[in-house]
Amino acid sequence: MKNRLNRLLESLFPGASSLLTPAAFQRMAAYQEIAEHILCGALARMQGRRLSETEQIRLQLLVVISTLLQDLLDSPSADPSRIFQLTRSPAGFEPQDAVESLLREAYLRLLTIAAEPRRVTAHCCEVVHWQEASCRQIDPSISETELFRVTYHKRFHAVLLLYTVFDKYPTPEETAMTFPMAGLMQLTHDVSDIWTDIRSGIFTIPILYRRYGRLERRFQAEGARFNQALARLPYPPARKQEYALTVHAVHAMGLLAIRKLRKEAAGVRDVAELALLGKKKLESDLRNPVMMLALVRKVRDLTNLTSYDGPTEPALKRDTRQSARS
Repeated sequence: MKNRLNRLLESLFPGASSLLTPAAFQRMAAYQEIAEHILCGALARMQGRRLSETEQIRLQLLVVISTLLQDLLDSPSADPSRIFQLTRSPAGFEPQDAVESLLREAYLRLLTIAAEPRRVTAHCCEVVHWQEASCRQIDPSISETELFRVTYHKRFHAVLLLYTVFDKYPTPEETAMTFPMAGLMQLTHDVSDIWTDIRSGIFTIPILYRRYGRLERRFQAEGARFNQALARLPYPPARKQEYALTVHAVHAMGLLAIRKLRKEAAGVRDVAELALLGKKKLESDLRNPVMMLALVRKVRDLTNLTSYDGPTEPALKRDTRQSARS
């Protein structure tokens, strides 16, 4: 994978491989694993096929673009207006350094081979919009409702952007699964990174709003909504079962981490007290045999959920209804 990535980078911009740090390569590799095997690859398998060579090239370009865009947005000197200019009209964008040149070339290459270039641009703009909105997560006064919307939307639009790698964009019935799936994936990421986020001054749902019992019920309710949308698809049951197991393997990790937090953080009154628990109590080690067995059981439980009455804010209910039209 690394050799293939290096070849792609060099074809975009001579010397590109030397521009990226080892950490950037690791993030690209991790993102490609998720995109190829859990998101795009799993959906293609449910459709009864494999990703084509062209789809894999588009995916790799998106991995580069997404990683570099995130680094650009996270930079202390980030200029949102320039980033929006890049996403809307890359041909007219003037790079200020070699990394921006690499990002621009990757984006232009993707647009030339995309099945629907306008959809790529539209989703890319949404990704930047919600990543910019996530800057509010450094403000401890952010409301729970707003924080949930940012949490869900930044992962939802990132997944929709990945779906543009397909020769044929997913149907409305397929994208109906995406909103609850993506929301739970982002919550899983947040609960897994809780120690890092606390130390970085980033406020996520499990840090700022520590209603872990309610959050656990949300995972079950959203898991059931995902399953209901999946059940309506016209694919063989065995393929749908495989897809559910793949997706819920991620969700189950988040659910187990929340259950541990619910126990460890009992009685915690604020973020400062949460931080005092330390890394060992806040993070979950899924390599533990007991946790691995619990994970297998939880994947099975989530896959078999058909209905569950759990919490969803009115704003997210509206977003869920609209998501199938994206």
